[in-house]
Amino acid sequence: MHFATAAKPSLHPIRFGEFLYERQLLTEEQLLEALADHWSNGGRIGTVIGLLGFLSPHEVEKQASAYHGLDVIEVGR
Repeated sequence: MHFATAAKPSLHPIRFGEFLYERQLLTEEQLLEALADHWSNGGRIGTVIGLLGFLSPHEVEKQASAYHGLDVIEVGR
């Protein structure tokens, strides 16, 4: 007899670019372009997003503050 085991809930970290995409501040195309530049040339993804003109440096800083200030919320089973 086999018993199905329920998957344990887990937290998955979200990266800053994904955070901006989820907040609808970047399109999927913008995120992919920024990631390609980031992977090719290095640097911080927020800096790349600003240099590409997708968000102003001020908005990147504002969102970075929100991103780093997120509380962790445990989701019930």
